[in-house]
Amino acid sequence: MNIQKAIDKLEHDLCHFLIGELCKKNPEKRGSPEMYKYKGLNIKVDPLSKAKEKTIFIRIGSLEAEFKIDSCEKNFGALSPEEERLVMIWLGQSENNYLLKSIFNQKISKKEISIVPFDLENYFSKI
Repeated sequence: MNIQKAIDKLEHDLCHFLIGELCKKNPEKRGSPEMYKYKGLNIKVDPLSKAKEKTIFIRIGSLEAEFKIDSCEKNFGALSPEEERLVMIWLGQSENNYLLKSIFNQKISKKEISIVPFDLENYFSKI
């Protein structure tokens, strides 16, 4: 699984979820400039984190907050209260939570580069 593709998918899903939920009461908002801030939202994940509690950072406009993946609670930071509530609901959805957990559980392998002594370059390149 490509981690960047998974994060892009999560950003896209969260954007559409927020716009859909905020426009339920007032559908006229859907095309308003107010909704454009959700098109630029950003999710940051550190899959190499050694912390026991895995977290993600969500930035909407100039505001950013950190959320715990397992409990879907806000760790620190600030979004608007309505946005925080909707993000916690979104994190609680099983497909989103599963995808986030799979990012952290993925084994990241490092490629081994064989070291060839400079004296024996000709010998090893023929093999």
